[in-house]
Amino acid sequence: MKLLPAKLILIFSFLMVYATSNAQEPNIIKVKKESDLVKVVFDNVDLKLMAVDRFGNPRQNRVVSYKLWIKGKGETKMYPGFNNSLSPEMIKELNKLKKATKIFFTEINVKEEDDHSVKLPDVIDTWFPDCKNCDNKQKGY
Repeated sequence: MKLLPAKLILIFSFLMVYATSNAQEPNIIKVKKESDLVKVVFDNVDLKLMAVDRFGNPRQNRVVSYKLWIKGKGETKMYPGFNNSLSPEMIKELNKLKKATKIFFTEINVKEEDDHSVKLPDVIDTWFPDCKNCDNKQKGY
């Protein structure tokens, strides 16, 4: 069985297209490491932020920076933070509150074990003041 010149040219051109399409693939493969850290939680007893891994375990990773927003009656105040514990200024402002108030932690950056910084999702929490600060206007209490 002899191939006709037209069929031979068609097969040759198909092989050339196939060879050039494979030759244009990139030589570099980029791999993005997936972080084990997925979120940060606010510990309202120790007044600090803790990183949590994807299995729900608390980690001792260092929080590099964040912004604390305290929602007030007429305004929302912002305080920058640079470690896991809240600053004395933040604690003072929280202790002044007389009602349960929403607090927000935004722009949270945490250091991983390999010194890479990871941006984690925002945290919304509610701050409940000490009862001595509360306004108990009801009689009998």
